Amino acid sequence: MPPAPIRERVLDLVALLILISLAAAVFMLAGPEAFTAVTSVGLGLFAAWRGRPPRP
Repeated sequence: MPPAPIRERVLDLVALLILISLAAAVFMLAGPEAFTAVTSVGLGLFAAWRGRPPRP
């Protein structure tokens, strides 16, 4: 499998940074008891987005 183009890798990085930022913001608002839920949802969303089949 050939490596992903730079554009896709940058998009992955931006998406991951946005999810981390959102998780941090929710964590600050909800407190430590929400950390596991927020982290799990964020990782699940990123994995689902990243696991999509490549476009032709």
